[in-house]
Amino acid sequence: MKIAHISDIHYSKSWMFLRDMLKECIDMVNRESPDIVVITGDVTDYGLRAEFEGVKRELKKIQSPYLIVPGNHDSRHEGYKKFEEFFGKRFFVKEVEDYRFIGLDSSEPDIDEGHIGRAQLEWLQQYLSPQSVVFLHHHLVPIPYTGRERNVLVDAGEALKILDMHRVPLVLSGHKHVPWVWKVNNTVVSTAGTVSCERTGSSQSFDIVKLNEKKVVVEKVSIKTKNKQKYEVEI
Repeated sequence: MKIAHISDIHYSKSWMFLRDMLKECIDMVNRESPDIVVITGDVTDYGLRAEFEGVKRELKKIQSPYLIVPGNHDSRHEGYKKFEEFFGKRFFVKEVEDYRFIGLDSSEPDIDEGHIGRAQLEWLQQYLSPQSVVFLHHHLVPIPYTGRERNVLVDAGEALKILDMHRVPLVLSGHKHVPWVWKVNNTVVSTAGTVSCERTGSSQSFDIVKLNEKKVVVEKVSIKTKNKQKYEVEI
């Protein structure tokens, strides 16, 4: 299974949105020909209709199928309603070859903090297995170099316990714009950087993830330099 993981586009009219970086990222992803593209939220900056319209036009250029969940920026100004209008359900299950992809909505309206919630966690447990890939916007484990943590997933502990209990091999997230990989027991937790936002000092990047029953290989790919940082983790 080959997955392209992109996150935190922050499509807007702001100078902080780097349109050329998004275009280059999509071109690079298309050259990789992944089985699926996973987009972990903050595709807009303010949750505005014009932003959803613009980013959807850009995402149509992705040649592989893509799956998408909202981030905290997408839920601003009732953006969670617009997200459903443009992209469909905010949490869902999708079978892709031998794996079950489970998208979660960790966003809250007009709040940066993440929250999955008891009802969604109960729903999640119906579908988890060692062939599941779970993805959401907010990170489950703190990310180095991102300063004092104020907008974490408030029920991360409960989520990690459930994922570990069902031996889920891979979790994908975004939010902090800094790419990182953790292994928590037998689960690889990979956080993508930002594709096209200038808000943090980290360079823009995306991930290529290769998954089989024995290991997870994550390549953090710089859009500007094309350099790759490779993590190979046994599961």
